[in-house]
Amino acid sequence: MRRRGAVRAVALGGTALVVSGLLAACSASDEGGSVPKPRGEITFGVLAPLSGDLAERGQDLVDGAQLAAAEINDQGGVLGRQVRLAVEDGGCAPATGAQGATRLAAKSVVGVIGGLCEDAAVAAAKTADATPFLVSSTRADGLIEAGLPLAFPMEGTINQEAMAAVHWMGYRSPQRVAVLGDGSPASRQLSELVTDRIKADGLTVSMRSAGTTGPDLAGLTSTVTGFEADFVYWTGTAEPGGRLVSALREAGYTGYFMTSSESDSSDFLQTAGRAAEDAYLSMAAGPRLLPGAAGWAARFKDRYRRDPGRDAMQAYDALRALAQAVRQAEDTDPSKVVDNLPRLEDFTTFTGALRFAADHSLTYDNYVIAQVRGGKLILASKLRTD
Repeated sequence: MRRRGAVRAVALGGTALVVSGLLAACSASDEGGSVPKPRGEITFGVLAPLSGDLAERGQDLVDGAQLAAAEINDQGGVLGRQVRLAVEDGGCAPATGAQGATRLAAKSVVGVIGGLCEDAAVAAAKTADATPFLVSSTRADGLIEAGLPLAFPMEGTINQEAMAAVHWMGYRSPQRVAVLGDGSPASRQLSELVTDRIKADGLTVSMRSAGTTGPDLAGLTSTVTGFEADFVYWTGTAEPGGRLVSALREAGYTGYFMTSSESDSSDFLQTAGRAAEDAYLSMAAGPRLLPGAAGWAARFKDRYRRDPGRDAMQAYDALRALAQAVRQAEDTDPSKVVDNLPRLEDFTTFTGALRFAADHSLTYDNYVIAQVRGGKLILASKLRTD
């Protein structure tokens, strides 16, 4: 079809079928005519759990990617080609993640976005055959520790969350900080990171972890009051955190109270009730906290008749980032796309510039500080740590 001025005849049963018309149209385009030369589509993969407990979040992720693709196509596509999505169920386990990645590789996708569960995302990234994978919705630590050259996490690390929390504490000028956790591995790790950084800043700090069978609220409250803390940071899960702040306020504690991203749940607000008022949360940014995402959220709601979650926002930005990498490469060769992802030019997400460090972690993480006001979360600070 790309031979200029070609006329071909195909003999079938002695009858010549002349098929020069379409070829002539292609020739007109090649010679500068008004008929566009067909260039096909660019296919990006989307990997998300579409069944089981995380199916609702998985669909939110898919919807965010679909909105990005629709808007890209409305603006002329990428390299003059329309964007198409291939969606696969990646589940939430290593086996299902690997299977989903294998199915996407068979569809010759230029890149993949998605991933809600760390183990599934790591397995998918290991399976993807030379295909860049922007992991939109799971913490970066496992991906970075695995040293996956094709994986680019869109979430921050636990170390970056610790830095964000301590950075915000500095603005409050505390004198004595109590770091409390629920005894889980993630809670202990975050507690230790925060405690070490507080000590490095020369502040007095006390760290205590409750038993994993349920926090000893009386014991934790006694730790705070006995230590005369003026800032409490809770690294455990949402519901115990809500009960803890209630117990502290009932005991007369009037200092600052902040929780980690583990409390980014309605369980914290519902359990704490009025005691949560003015509490802070160090958490990954979502559309409900970012004024700059309001217009996009309205477009999402108009299309899907519901408010977007942060999985949709992350997937939207991830697909746009892949498209930008293709534009910069001026090619759909996955290896060239991978080369361009660490050096995206003038590309921003809803939290700011998107940059990847040498280990593919975010140079500028997506943690923010939220505050409870009137029973709802509002943005207190749009932190960018590095």
